[in-house]
This record gives sequence, structure tokens and C-alpha cells, in this order.
Amino acid sequence: MADRMVRCPEGHFYDTNKHIACPWCTPPLDITPAESQMTRAMPALVMTPPPAATPAPVPLQVDTPVPPPLEMPVPLKPVAIPMVRPAGPPDAETRRYGQFSKGTDPVVGWLVCLDGPDRGRDFRLKMERNFIGRSPSMDILVNDERISRDRHASIIFDPKNRSFWLAPGESTGLVYLNGALVHTPTQLKADDLIELGATKLVLIPFCSEKYEWV
Repeated sequence: MADRMVRCPEGHFYDTNKHIACPWCTPPLDITPAESQMTRAMPALVMTPPPAATPAPVPLQVDTPVPPPLEMPVPLKPVAIPMVRPAGPPDAETRRYGQFSKGTDPVVGWLVCLDGPDRGRDFRLKMERNFIGRSPSMDILVNDERISRDRHASIIFDPKNRSFWLAPGESTGLVYLNGALVHTPTQLKADDLIELGATKLVLIPFCSEKYEWV
């Protein structure tokens, strides 16, 4: 086979029967001329890159709604339930013994003030107990600061026996009958003198053997 000399782009000459490329421009290859001819005859292999790996599907991120914070229940306030009483007849007013149907208390006697802030006044006596004191709720209201406000003493009329009695009250004040201290209920008679505080009272009875409410 005749030598075939060629010139590379760099100006080097080389034998194509021995070299497939310029030995000065490329490193030498251990290849025979027969292999060189086979290499020229073989079609060029095209290296096809492997297919790109299909990326794994990314799971969709769904925004899960966050529940609102739990609200603490508001404590209920106790509600006052009014008590309803069953309907019934109205309470009847307590009546004194011998009290007239129209509510008039029959007079059984009087106390007349002889000395003290109420000098000259008279006080009506009714059946049963007559409480003496400075309170407006008393049966006999006396304007004497030395007399207890409530129940300093009491005058009692016994309608069955038509008799009068003087009794000490529930206060610390003292009461005297004709100058003597009264410790327990003591029977009275006409013109007896009752002393309490700075007040002197005389008894004038009406109901007696001569007069009586029936």
C-alpha cells in the first residue's frame, strides 16, 4: 500500500495509513490500520443521553383550616325567681276584745296628765293592754325624754272583771304607783297616781259597775 501523506490544519504531515489523526496534535492511539479502516467504515455512534428521570409527583399541599380557639363558656348569673304565694283571703286585722265591727275601740277610761311635758292632756284607754312610751306605735304616746321609747309600762283593762291593772314594761325604766315601785301587775282604782319619768298620770275609769260595753 502506497504511503498517503496528508497535512493537518496545523501544518503537520502524517501518513493516514498509520494514523487516523495527526500524531503531533492528538495523543497516539494503539490502533492498527485494519482497525482504522473498520473505524472509518463503522457508522458514527450517536450517544443518546438517557431519558431524564421523571420527577416524582409532588403532593399537593392543601391548607387545612385551623379551628378557632375554644371560647370559655360565660358563667350564667343566678336569676332570682320571685316567690308567688297562693291566693287566699287577706289576713284579718287582730281585733281587741269588745271592739266594734266598724273598727271603733270603745273607751274604758282615761289617763289625765297632772305633771310633766304633757300636763293637761288626756289619754284614752281601750280594752286589754295599753302600752305607754315615746314611740308613735304606742297606745299612749308621752312626750317625756325620761320615758322609754317602747313599752315603758302598760295599763290593762280586764273586760270580764271590769278591772284596771298597772304592769311594768319591757324596758329598763321604772314605774311607780302612789309612790311605790311596781314590780308585778298591780290592780288600779279610781284617782290612783302613776309616775314614770317626769310624768304623773291619774286614772279616771269609765267602765265599772255603773257602765259596761256589751
